[in-house]
Amino acid sequence: MKFAAALVALISASLVSSEVVWSFKKYQDGVEVDFEEGPVTKFQSQALQKVSDARRKRIDSRIAGRSTQTTVTSSNWCGAAVTGTTFSSVVGTWTVPAITRRSGQSSGSEPAISQWVGIDGYSDDALIQGGTISQLVSGSQQNAAWTEMLPAASKDVSLTVETGDKITVNVTATGTSSGTVTLENVTRGTSVVGKVSGGSRLSQNSAEWILEDFEEGSSLVAFAGFPTSTFTGSAIKSGTSVSPASATLIDIVQSSTLCSATLSGSTVELSDS
Repeated sequence: MKFAAALVALISASLVSSEVVWSFKKYQDGVEVDFEEGPVTKFQSQALQKVSDARRKRIDSRIAGRSTQTTVTSSNWCGAAVTGTTFSSVVGTWTVPAITRRSGQSSGSEPAISQWVGIDGYSDDALIQGGTISQLVSGSQQNAAWTEMLPAASKDVSLTVETGDKITVNVTATGTSSGTVTLENVTRGTSVVGKVSGGSRLSQNSAEWILEDFEEGSSLVAFAGFPTSTFTGSAIKSGTSVSPASATLIDIVQSSTLCSATLSGSTVELSDS
């Protein structure tokens, strides 16, 4: 399946909401340039309930001795979430990693990962987010940038993203059902600012830094191998900056642990397990 087709197939068209409206501006080295909107990608995280269930049901005691942080398990999320009231923004910076097939994955498989930051999602079923997706297609890595506000599908933001590029994403809630997502390719000096309105009502009770094994249809895609990856950043909670140092950590556990999250100071470090 080609990369563009894979993105389009990631979620059914029935989930697209006509009430969610995006507008975008693009900048090169700080100067506004023409923005040509790419195709609607349909990429969307459908498995929010899975991480919510994992949070409620399983505090993994095997991991608890690793640090003073609380760690929960999920079938599809790896990273960190801070909770409380009221989160108005979250920012995260990461480098797009070179992904690989895992042992046992066939040569024809197309494993993938997604990296993003967002507000809500961990705390409830609302979510505003932005990030990157990486997938192996015919052995070659393809990358893209996207934004999303539930209940609508994700939007391709037409930002060039290559393996090794440094990405910074800032997600800001400007109202209970509106926000701004700024995606910057720091390496290339290019940024896209998306403004959205009409989404699900935000509680603003959590902020996240996540590496995800996303869903395609009703199943998780093959989860790619990756070198150690990090998120740096912060969130604004009730007007005060907070770091991931106080976050709940999340590990991906399927038939075994595939991704482990730890903290190094205020940096979230994600390790392929």
